[in-house]
Amino acid sequence: MAIAEVLKVQILAHACVKMEVLSSIQEEGLIQIEKADFEELELQSSSTEVTELEHRLHRLSHVLDYLSRWEGKGFVKKLFTQKPQVERQKRNEVLKFDFIAVLDKIEKLEDEHNELLSEIKFLEKEEEFLYPIKSLSLPIKSLRPTDSTEILLGSLPISSYEDFQEISKKESLWFEVIDQDKRSLYLMLIYPKREKDHFEKTLKELNFSPLFFTEPILSRAEKQDGVKEVIKKIDVDIEEKRKRLEDLEKKGQSLFVYQQKLMVVYDVLLNERDKISSFSFLGETERVFFMEGWIRSSDTKKLKSKLQPYSEVTEIYLREPILEEDPPVILKNPKASRPFEVVTKLYGLPQRGSFDPTLPMAPFFFIFVGLCISEAGYGLLITLVSLFFIKFAKPKGSLLQFLKLLCLLGISTVIFGALIGGWFGFPIRKLMVLDPLQDPLSFLGIALALGFFQVWFGTLLNMINGIKNKLYLQSIFVQGGWLLLLPSLVLYAVIKRPIWGILSLSAAAGIVFFASPSRNPFARFFGGLYSLYDISRYLADVLSYSRLLALGLATTVIAMVVNTLCQTALAIPWVGWLLAALIFIGGHLFNLGISLLGGFVHSMRLQFVEFFSKFFKSGGKPFKPFELESKFVEFI
Repeated sequence: MAIAEVLKVQILAHACVKMEVLSSIQEEGLIQIEKADFEELELQSSSTEVTELEHRLHRLSHVLDYLSRWEGKGFVKKLFTQKPQVERQKRNEVLKFDFIAVLDKIEKLEDEHNELLSEIKFLEKEEEFLYPIKSLSLPIKSLRPTDSTEILLGSLPISSYEDFQEISKKESLWFEVIDQDKRSLYLMLIYPKREKDHFEKTLKELNFSPLFFTEPILSRAEKQDGVKEVIKKIDVDIEEKRKRLEDLEKKGQSLFVYQQKLMVVYDVLLNERDKISSFSFLGETERVFFMEGWIRSSDTKKLKSKLQPYSEVTEIYLREPILEEDPPVILKNPKASRPFEVVTKLYGLPQRGSFDPTLPMAPFFFIFVGLCISEAGYGLLITLVSLFFIKFAKPKGSLLQFLKLLCLLGISTVIFGALIGGWFGFPIRKLMVLDPLQDPLSFLGIALALGFFQVWFGTLLNMINGIKNKLYLQSIFVQGGWLLLLPSLVLYAVIKRPIWGILSLSAAAGIVFFASPSRNPFARFFGGLYSLYDISRYLADVLSYSRLLALGLATTVIAMVVNTLCQTALAIPWVGWLLAALIFIGGHLFNLGISLLGGFVHSMRLQFVEFFSKFFKSGGKPFKPFELESKFVEFI
């Protein structure tokens, strides 16, 4: 339930060591740099342009994307491929490599490649244009108007052909069908030039689409060349360009050896850009610069040790946050509950004055997901897959924490699946303590009891937090009143002993007289009386936990239905075993997917709505240290 203590750190140093100090801080990733108050401190901003670095990063990113086509890795291989490791102390040595010359060479190669592709695409479109009229035997260059006639090529919808024939019989129009497809006829028309306007209007009404030879096509054709000859020439050109493309591909593949070096260069320049961009947060004079930010109190010794080489020209000041400041939040939990921080962060980090809900939430979330899925076979599969990815993919950061959480939830599912569910739809009766299908009311009772306890526990945490913040009356009489009233009412309803009724009335009195902040005695009384209406909210919250029963039963029933379908499929001759295997694998994977999603989401909802609402206030800012970034390589 702890939040790591953070301190405000202020560093004053000589301007000659600014880059060295920033590099040291960036390497360790200890400080979240905040913008200095230039006006109050009468300092100038030391911001610097990073346009050149941005341009180089853009070029590197583009070139690396181009080179990635030769990686030859499938999705699975990429998933388990580790980032190349580079020692932090040696990372700047890579800049001695003339990467600009390599970028120029690869960019030139890519430009040629793209130009060839564009030319091939253009030629293919020309070929596509000519293909419907390939049967035209006349030379292309002879199809030109004369002084008295117009020659026109084009396509006509088949549905308009009869009308077209009628017009040709009545008018001075000669035509020849060159070819046809399912929708259109391709025609060559000859008509008098004096009637050009008339025929253009008539043909337009028939949806006739004229075809005109482009200048590249005309320039490609010799005097006697027909459409077929031009198509052959285009084919030859396309083939030649494709061979040139193959040569370029080989050249590009030979340059793939530079990929890893360029990756390191990219990450080094990325961090250099971040370092220079951080200047905008610093204040400076002609001789000194000033930096401030936040640091975990346990990291102060490490910071002083890192800056020891510059101690003669550097001063470090540390202090507690003042009331007006809003320090970032760093969650601090035992190793076993740390994966559950993933759930907390989805809701939000705690505000100042609140506390981390991860540890009290963890056991409830662990139990609820197990009850929702309640299939030991599914849990075993989730655990094994999570461990497999952790072992071989070697994830880091938030992905590692999420996989650890999945592993824990898989273990929970194995435990509760064995006790109240089954193994891929087949229950082992000797291990079961409760069969929800035979006795759903008992399962419902367990779900509601867990819900009652978590809601009550959330109220207890609210009381503890109130006392911590010196809200004694509100905490003891109102929150304490609910803590006493809720179990007393339940026990009085079950046992009917007067002592529980007296305790219920006493707790209700504390709520009535101390819930309202008003100083008016009548307003205070009636406001407190109205606060007792919250008992309906507590009842609704507890009833929400019945979803544990619904989801647990749904998983079990669907698993049994899948097995029943498998048995039915087995009765089919010859292919029954294959169908049964497909149904078993597909059905259980589908059930696992929806059950895991449903169990995770609904268990998370119970924490966010029913539990966190009792005591937790989010809104804290995450701690974002100034540290080395790595997109392609890992700095060690």
